[in-house]
Amino acid sequence: MLIQIILIVAIILIILRLIYKLRGRDIGLGQFSIWLIIWLMAILVIWYPKITSYLATKVGIGRGVDLVIYISIIVVFYLMFRLLLRIEKIERHITGLVREMALKNNNQENEE
Repeated sequence: MLIQIILIVAIILIILRLIYKLRGRDIGLGQFSIWLIIWLMAILVIWYPKITSYLATKVGIGRGVDLVIYISIIVVFYLMFRLLLRIEKIERHITGLVREMALKNNNQENEE
């Protein structure tokens, strides 16, 4: 019971931080909504752990904790994949900007 309270308080602090980021326009409403749903689901699972056991038996997994771990691994790998794609896009953009600046500097030096 104590660990449930500690985890829920931690999640509430995370949600407050999300609200602060939304107000500061650091994240959009869509991103805020997705994260809010994820954290509210986490609170639900922490407060009612039998939900995961019930869902696990429905999908053929022995324990609820195993289901949570499997889903967490899939979500983490998906987020890593998206981050990798975003980093590669940023790198291509930076490369293009550097080339453009180099060509401009080269043209300016040739004109002088």
